[in-house]
Amino acid sequence: MTFNVHEKIDEQLLHVEARELHRFLSGATVFDLRHAEVQPFFVSTLLHGNETSGWDAVRRFVSDYPKASIVLFVGNVHAAAREMRHLPNEADFNRIWQAQPWHSYLNDLLETYQPWCGIDIHNNSGPNPHYSVITDHNASTLALATLFSNKVIFTDHTLDILAHAVSSHCPALTIETGTVEDPTSEQRAYDFLECLNTIRRVPTSLQCELESYATIGIVKVEHENGNLGNFPRFDESLKRKSFQTLPAGSPFIDSLPSGWQVNVLDPAHDLDLTHDFLEFRNQSAFLKRDVIMSMFTHKPLLAIQDCVCYFLKTASLANG
Repeated sequence: MTFNVHEKIDEQLLHVEARELHRFLSGATVFDLRHAEVQPFFVSTLLHGNETSGWDAVRRFVSDYPKASIVLFVGNVHAAAREMRHLPNEADFNRIWQAQPWHSYLNDLLETYQPWCGIDIHNNSGPNPHYSVITDHNASTLALATLFSNKVIFTDHTLDILAHAVSSHCPALTIETGTVEDPTSEQRAYDFLECLNTIRRVPTSLQCELESYATIGIVKVEHENGNLGNFPRFDESLKRKSFQTLPAGSPFIDSLPSGWQVNVLDPAHDLDLTHDFLEFRNQSAFLKRDVIMSMFTHKPLLAIQDCVCYFLKTASLANG
């Protein structure tokens, strides 16, 4: 994994689809598009190659606002060529930022560029309202989040994500737009970039009433032989219930074939919470307690590479 730095972006590149970027970029690339005396904001996209709405929004934004002062990081162009989150046997680009040399390299870049905020644009793997993910409770971070959505999730489970590394330099968000297939995903990301370019500073107060949550568990699935066939069948209604409270007793797994395991983990505290949340009955599983769910996916490869979903609780982040 290598990084390239360019001080301009060719007009031709702004007309290139994400899956074709590998023809023009040899790997992860930083575009230094700062303008004199205007503090930039940092934007990253395509950390996951199958999440392309961010690139579509960014290239349209750069075309429409050539004088915008930004630092743009374009991530996994090789995975984008194959429309995959990341390539087989390759590290997840959004799970490397506590490791070396990536942590030091990013710190050096941010020390040089001094952005006033950082935004990492993602798509969701299933139907979800637009929301942001944060890794601290700072008032400036919360205020920035309310410019994008009234929904925000705090996590201390995945502190190797890019936004967490950026947050030591400036307020930073992961913004989760809808699915790639949803045309509002690109527009929502574009509108947010346009907003940041207009205000050029973090708001001093919340811009709307926050609906805030905290991650309490990650639902993981795996097969003892790494086999994608005969994937567990999760309750069909789950894909429509993100950010809704699922009551205790709700069906979660309709069929768990032999060889598969579904676990609920708290990696922040190295805990296995499976039996706190799930009651297994033969090849099925039901919730043992009320829970709020986000980012649910039925897609086997995405579930294995990342997770089935996150379990949440409501939280009063603005009060710490």
